[in-house]
Amino acid sequence: PDPTLSLFRHGPLHAWPCFPRLALERRLNDSRPSSSWLHYKMSPWHRDTLCAAIRWGAHTLRSGPRLGNAPMYRQNAHATESARWFGDGPIVSAGHQPMPLFYADWAEVKLPANHRFPMDKYKATRLMLEEDATLQGLIETIKSPLANMQDILATHDHDYVTKYLAGQLSPNEQRQIGFPWTPANVKRSLASTGGTVACMHAVVGGGAPVAAQIAGGTHHAFAGHGEGFCVFNDIAVAINAGFRHYGEAAVSPVLVVDLDVHQGNGTASIFEGDDRVITFDMHADSNYPWRSRMRSTYDVPLKDHMEDAEYLAILDSWLPMLFDKHKPKLVFFQAGVDALAEDSFGKLSMTRHGMMQRNSRVYSECIKRSLPLVITMGGGYSRPMDESVLVHADVFSSAAIMYAEAHPNDEVPAK
Repeated sequence: PDPTLSLFRHGPLHAWPCFPRLALERRLNDSRPSSSWLHYKMSPWHRDTLCAAIRWGAHTLRSGPRLGNAPMYRQNAHATESARWFGDGPIVSAGHQPMPLFYADWAEVKLPANHRFPMDKYKATRLMLEEDATLQGLIETIKSPLANMQDILATHDHDYVTKYLAGQLSPNEQRQIGFPWTPANVKRSLASTGGTVACMHAVVGGGAPVAAQIAGGTHHAFAGHGEGFCVFNDIAVAINAGFRHYGEAAVSPVLVVDLDVHQGNGTASIFEGDDRVITFDMHADSNYPWRSRMRSTYDVPLKDHMEDAEYLAILDSWLPMLFDKHKPKLVFFQAGVDALAEDSFGKLSMTRHGMMQRNSRVYSECIKRSLPLVITMGGGYSRPMDESVLVHADVFSSAAIMYAEAHPNDEVPAK
């Protein structure tokens, strides 16, 4: 990645390729404050060079590329030096309502050594956002609640749910999911689903314009089985919970914008033929799922190795039409970042800058129409995981910044 952009967005430790992995591993395994990171295995020459780079880049940060009226690249408080040069004050008024940001990594899961799923990315993304001083007042991190059985059974088959919770799926069924069964994995699946349901309640019943979860986007889960690292379909569960709690007239039609590199076959299957839900899916045509691909309301298969300009042109040709034609009352954004060129499982060639432009297009359509938006995570499998974590964090930070600029005088509801 371009070292200047990494420096501007995420501080000194992300300025060169040798630092991100060190920083993430250090923070995941050690509780010492982040101010010690800059001095961890770093020579005085490195410190002086990094601080000089920060001083040189300060003007560019303040006047550089922008999302809406906000700088596109903002510093992260990984080290006190970055705050000293850039300043770390919040960019919104004290009365602004922060974006609810749910997280499920409290339900900790330890996968077998060498498992291909990067479970640590969820905690790493949350820590990166929490320690970004420029997001002060823009986000409020909240533990994702466990989903209740009434909500889950409104979407998933009773037999499947019962067998999964009891650890009674067949070896083939469990292998199709991709995770070993453990009580900890059950708790994580319930938290990941419950967090998206909580986001839906925040925007439909709580008056928040946007809510997000640093988890979820489990769009490969069908009503009667799981697959592709997905146990329960959190977006489908949240949509059906919205119908049940608030009535169809309040939330229908619902638009699902799925921009993960893999088709959301489970979501497409659950809502196939349901006029209350419009599923839009842009995905790599030659990628998984191959044998279980379903029909979304709109499927846009993409050729391998597609780059930013062509991808964004296709997205631009679809998004305004979707919003104008269907006039949704509620929007879900499955914001997987596995379209990155660095991704191990994706087959596209998007850059971090292109992914930020992708996100801003979705947010802009919702903001200008005052539509409630739920954002979930999704795939992201770079190795090491650093680049995926950076771009996952961009999804949430850019949403918080754009909505703060669009709603600067929102007041926090009385509790």
